[in-house]
Formats: sequence, structure tokens, C-alpha cells
Amino acid sequence: MAAHEPATLDSVAARAGVSRQTVSNVLRHPARVAEGTRERVLAAIRESGYRASLPARQLATRRAHAIAVRAERQQDGISGLVLDAFYHGLAEAGQDNGLRVVLYAQPADEAAELEIIDDLVQTGAADAVVLTATSADDQRPAYLAGSGTTFCAFGRPWGHDDEPHDWVDVDGALGTGLAVQHLLGLGRRSIAYLGWPGDGAEPSTGSDRRRGWLEAIDEAGLGTPVEIHSLNDAAAAEAAVSTLLAGADAPDAIVCASDTLALGAHRAAVAAAGGGTPTTVVGFDATPVAAALGLVSVAQPIDQAAHLCIDLLTARFESPDRPARGVLVPPVLHLPA
Repeated sequence: MAAHEPATLDSVAARAGVSRQTVSNVLRHPARVAEGTRERVLAAIRESGYRASLPARQLATRRAHAIAVRAERQQDGISGLVLDAFYHGLAEAGQDNGLRVVLYAQPADEAAELEIIDDLVQTGAADAVVLTATSADDQRPAYLAGSGTTFCAFGRPWGHDDEPHDWVDVDGALGTGLAVQHLLGLGRRSIAYLGWPGDGAEPSTGSDRRRGWLEAIDEAGLGTPVEIHSLNDAAAAEAAVSTLLAGADAPDAIVCASDTLALGAHRAAVAAAGGGTPTTVVGFDATPVAAALGLVSVAQPIDQAAHLCIDLLTARFESPDRPARGVLVPPVLHLPA
């Protein structure tokens, strides 16, 4: 194919060594194609620069080929990196499946958000929604299920297992358990936990991470666990940990629910050490901030989670009545270089 000639279904098929219909199925009905073949076709599409005609696909499938997701309000720079990575992974996975990602601004409340979603779906601007920041009192999943809107949540149906829907989440309990095991390997025996206010009161991301730490402490037989709480703010975390380390029974390690908390905890630990060896701090999210400080941190496979959300949605398009599916993704411990 000459450099000036645009890629076509036929040229993509030839590059991938498959039929024209297989390429079409990858773009329109990906669940029908074996994973290995699908990946080979997607690679050929990327390499050739092929772009399917959006109007033609919309006319053929009567779909917008678009996924809507909420753009969260500005968070602190550390925590915001996680959602930024998720949005990028969602857009990348969407492109691989012939889908666009449509962002809508986070409104004042759930009712306003549901109005936005209804408008996007009913006007044909989006075929489905990816929910983020799910919680135990979240009314969005039940509403969307009742209205027949196709959706997937990045986050579990906390406390609503009797109302199943498609979701992807990271196993936070496994992550903090890995953090405790790492600290035990370093010889630490007084391992405290720095979490968010309300952790443990009801099912949530914070409660899940706290549970992993607590179970690992109990399994190791380390005695009465010590925990403190702070808003997800580095300055607030620093103040809370400074008070903890000033006590008679100061811990020799702290597992944190986020890298934002870990930043504050590390500052307090360095100050308390007075030039000596500071209390060991482990974070959660493996952000560049943790890496710059040389902190061990639990890494969430955000890109994988985003791709799984798209996989669940495309499978739902193919089989609208299939049983709901939840996928729990294991994190890994990220050690500084």
C-alpha cells in the first residue's frame, strides 16, 4: 500500500492475516473473536492508522459508539493521578474497540448527575456509562439498572451485593496485606495504620484497605493494633502522625491508605527521627510522589482495570441479558528503585 493511500478493512485484514469479516467483527462484535486474533487485528489497526467511519458505524449499529464517564472535581495532585491514569486507560481501551470516551463534569449531586446521564443516553450521545467513586449510599447503580442503562462501575457495589451489576475494582485488602508482609520481612513488629475518617463503619474503599492491614496484623499475632485517621490531606496526616510518634508506644512502621497520607506520615517520621532512622512508611497508589520519597507503595493496576471496564461493556452490548459480572484485580507492591 502506498504511503498516501488510506488504510481499509481489506488492507488491515491482509496485514493481520485474517478475513475482512473478522476485522469487521473485531470493530463491531469483539466478543465473537478469539482474544489472540482480536489482539492481532487491533495491532494491525494501530499500525496501519485505520479509522472506521463513525457515521457509517452509527448507522449500521444504531449506536453512538461512545462511553460516558464523570470528570471528577479537582482533587489534590497526588490522588488525582490515579483517576487521570484511569481516564487515559479508558480512552485507550475504547479506541481499541472503536469507542469514544465522553467526559461530563461532576455536578452538585447524584440527582443532577443522573439527569446528565439520562440526557446523554436518551439523545444518543452515549451508549453506556462508567461510574467512578462508588459508595455504600450510592443510588446511581440502582437507578441506572432500573432505567435499563448499560453501565459498568469502577468500584464495588459496596453493601449492595443483592443488586448485582458489572464492576471492576482493585483488591485493597490484598494490597495492605502485602504491605504488612513486606514490613514483617524487614523486622517491623509494631505496624500502625493511617486511614481515612469513617473507615470500618461501612463497606468502602477505605474499609477494604483497613481490613487487609487488620487481618495481616492478627495473623502475625502482633497484639493490639494501633490505628489513626486523617482527612486525605498531607498536612493533616503529618499532624496526626506527629502526635502518634510522640507517644510512649510509637510504632516502627505505618501502613497508609493513600500516598497523600503517606507523604504527611513520612514528613512526620523524618521530623520525629531528628536525623536518625525514621519510622518506615508504606503508601498506597504508587504515585511518582512515593517514588521520589523512596517509599514502598501498593500499585493499583489502573490501566488493566480500565481495559476490563471496556471489556465488560462490549460484552454487555453483545449479550444484554447475560449475568452481571464483577472483577477484582490484584495489586502489587511497588519497591523504589
